[in-house]
Amino acid sequence: MPTTPHTPLHYLILMFMAGTTLANGALMILFTEQWYLCLINPARASLFNAHFVTDVGTAYLTIGAALLWAALRPAYAYPLVVVAALFSSLHVVHHLYEYGTFGIPTRHAIIEALGIWGPATILGWLALRLRPTAVATRHGMRK
Repeated sequence: MPTTPHTPLHYLILMFMAGTTLANGALMILFTEQWYLCLINPARASLFNAHFVTDVGTAYLTIGAALLWAALRPAYAYPLVVVAALFSSLHVVHHLYEYGTFGIPTRHAIIEALGIWGPATILGWLALRLRPTAVATRHGMRK
């Protein structure tokens, strides 16, 4: 595992992603119904399930903690970011299924882009950048 510190950009991205993910998870748990109604299409408001939203909130807290750990402990960053990227990518797949089932949510296209597609893209890019071989190459330490 690489023991070199993060680049300033990687550290900033990890801290930003950790903070926003932790905040989202906390909001989902503390303000479950309000969180849901702020983001959901009103036609689907009857599908609200507090237990499900809270469960997903705990997943967000877990991923946020992993990203914070990755920011603070570069030696462990790669596997932690891969897990976060996997969660985000599976979240995208779930939304693709919903698009096919319920239609594309045009009312919340910006929320979808920033809250679903953005994190998956950023974490996927970051996972590639934090690969041990990529880090070693940037720091002149070929394996």
